[in-house]
Amino acid sequence: MSLDISAATSVLKETYPNGIVPIDYAESRTLALLKKEKGTLIEGPFGAGFAQPIKYGNPSAGSATYEVGYAESETESSRYKRWFLTPGELFQFARVSGKLIRRSAGSGSFIKALVSEIENAKTALTRIISIVLDRDGWGTLATIGSVSTSTVTTVTLTYPWMARFFEIGMSVCASASKNGAVLKSPTAAKYCKITAVDVSAGTLVLDKDMTTTSGTAFAANDYLFRYGDREDSASPTKLVPCGFQSFLPDAAGDRTTLFTVDQTLSARLGGLRRSATTSGGTIEEALLDASADIDAMGGKSTHCVLGTNTYAKLNKSLLNKVYADMEDMDGAALGFKGIVIQGASGDFVCYSDSAFSETRARLFNVADIGIIHTGDDLAFLDQTDGLQFREVPGTDDWMARIVSSFQFHLDAPGHAEVVTDL
Repeated sequence: MSLDISAATSVLKETYPNGIVPIDYAESRTLALLKKEKGTLIEGPFGAGFAQPIKYGNPSAGSATYEVGYAESETESSRYKRWFLTPGELFQFARVSGKLIRRSAGSGSFIKALVSEIENAKTALTRIISIVLDRDGWGTLATIGSVSTSTVTTVTLTYPWMARFFEIGMSVCASASKNGAVLKSPTAAKYCKITAVDVSAGTLVLDKDMTTTSGTAFAANDYLFRYGDREDSASPTKLVPCGFQSFLPDAAGDRTTLFTVDQTLSARLGGLRRSATTSGGTIEEALLDASADIDAMGGKSTHCVLGTNTYAKLNKSLLNKVYADMEDMDGAALGFKGIVIQGASGDFVCYSDSAFSETRARLFNVADIGIIHTGDDLAFLDQTDGLQFREVPGTDDWMARIVSSFQFHLDAPGHAEVVTDL
């Protein structure tokens, strides 16, 4: 019996009702923790987006002298801005060969293969979403420490832990700047494929030899991106969704105009920051100082996320530890524990996330952050042409497209802090 496309379509719609591809959050801790909601798109100066209000100042009309305070009240009231969040889109593709279709005994075997590919693509998409939650929207995955001079090009990353953000078969491109230079051109297509990853050594093996390239070879201090995540321009626009690093940058100099909001006006818009080197050197001391900074700004930290190795250092350094079961915004247990620290603004729970960078911690109030998405859920099958899967033009293959269209938001940056140099 040959494949019945109509029957296959019906089965796939039963598997993914309304095209929703439910995310498995088990390995994506911060993604599981955050509130996720469907937003309402409105028209604005940069196209359609989500309007998210933010208060950065209380009324300043006050005085010991009535007349003075009254006069000020005409112009001085609470100060508000709004993030105009333009959603970023991430795509992942599930493709099944025509050979399988011809060998299929009915729709069942074809759908089984396609669903398997969709689930694998979903896993890959979930990982990328988790990674961008810690980034600034430019798509940077790592920086290059050095490039070998051997025949097979081996790229050594600046820090070995950065290798965990890459996969074999991933196409990568590079630029001398994360947002201020065109892409390097080791090939006509300006990308190389990864053929091997060594997480312990922090190395990537590429399919092109940088020492013989006729274009511009990858070099030390270059920024690496997943191909397609970075515009080939000296003044690129952000393509991928933003994350913590946009709303809570490491340095004051990284504050910018973000989603129509000038972050340089106040720490309440650009976030708090400190280096652990000013806090006595231990991770716990640095986190306690950060909690005090947040308390002084009138905020309350509830959570602290660290990279896995940095969390391990914290765990080993604490003699007396209290562990707490982690829960999401709806109170559901997430299946992992965190370490409770008593801070100035109350207890906060420290937890690890492998998608987050090492040597850095981010303290925040979970009620102040979230993800707004355009679809009925965070990931869905693209059905702009009314089809959940379609024939690939020019081939005999079939493919489904998974899309995630969303934007991260931090509504009170002045009540959150990034701690560096841990």
